[in-house]
Amino acid sequence: MKNSEEESSSVSPDPGSYGVERIEVVLDNADGVFMGGQSIAGTVVLQLAKPIEVLGLSIRCKGEARVHFTDRSVGIRRKFAAEESYVHLQSYLFGDGETKSQLASGVYPFSLELPEKIPCSFEGLYGRIRYSLRASLVVAEDVLLSSSILPFTLASLFDLNRDSLAPLPISETQSKSFIGQKEPLRMELALPVRGFVPGQSVPMDVTLNNESNVRVAKIRIVLKKVVTYHASDKSRRHKEIVVEIELPVSRACKSEEHFREEFDVPSIPPSGMAHCSIIDVRYALKVEACVDLGEWYYRMLQKNLKIRTSIIVGTVPLKNYEDVVERKAASPTDNGFDTLIPSDEQYERSQIYRSSKPDKDDPTGDEGDSDGEVSPYSPKYRVYKFNKSTKK
Repeated sequence: MKNSEEESSSVSPDPGSYGVERIEVVLDNADGVFMGGQSIAGTVVLQLAKPIEVLGLSIRCKGEARVHFTDRSVGIRRKFAAEESYVHLQSYLFGDGETKSQLASGVYPFSLELPEKIPCSFEGLYGRIRYSLRASLVVAEDVLLSSSILPFTLASLFDLNRDSLAPLPISETQSKSFIGQKEPLRMELALPVRGFVPGQSVPMDVTLNNESNVRVAKIRIVLKKVVTYHASDKSRRHKEIVVEIELPVSRACKSEEHFREEFDVPSIPPSGMAHCSIIDVRYALKVEACVDLGEWYYRMLQKNLKIRTSIIVGTVPLKNYEDVVERKAASPTDNGFDTLIPSDEQYERSQIYRSSKPDKDDPTGDEGDSDGEVSPYSPKYRVYKFNKSTKK
């Protein structure tokens, strides 16, 4: 059995020159979503022009995290990188990698068991956690014909019911006095809980109390994904704008005005990043009262009134807050009535959102994974549907 170093040094010629018309990994689970501790089952589809002599046909599963960024804080560009390995499984579906045998076209099944405590899939500007499968036809010790790399999603379990902060409400108040104004501008923000899952609405109550003569033009609400990438000697933080909402404020507003707004949490990775020490994810919520100052020198000196807090994104919703949508079973039970069962799990692809400060972003310098694979991949995260009328 060859290890990864031997594989990387093997020659990868044109498969067609050996009569290999197709070598492809196909998963039994078409969604390509798995959890730690589960088995990955599938087949390697092999089509040959004619039977050939080979040392073996293998399947390999790999999972690793990689971080890569540059730093210019002291005027010199320095590169930083880090990596962690979580999975490296290899199994021969034909042969043993040492003795030559004649191999024919066919469908070769495989099953590999994933470790339990591994981090979920993640893709960011300066790093990734990626899991993949690859089949290899070992023609000779130094000749390897490989399939395309097939990435898959590793989903994690973050139960909000086990987090002490997730069920607690959020209540924040801030005030600001402007130059030349006797009375301040006050703003309050309230949320019923702190923990949410993708697909769930985040309801916000914002109260603006303006006793000053400064006009507030709008309320700006921003949810940011804050990702911290860690290398041995340096860390790099990057912020992505996941949600951005602007609410107009009445020009006649001189006292108190209430706003109730909500947004749905999209398909995004959970907070934290359990079992990974080089990538961390959290979510920052900012509500900003944007003031309208006429003179440029006022705009230089005065800042908008801001409330900053955080929310927790999990993968299992709070039990006593909102009910997940249920559907009727396809067949009736013995008593003649359809039973209600949880709706089918639905996973949606995620994305890398626009940077909050794109002018400060550096080229990623991504050299790919240990196989040199740099193709983009969008992992999937579970997105729920809720019965809005059951909100507690």
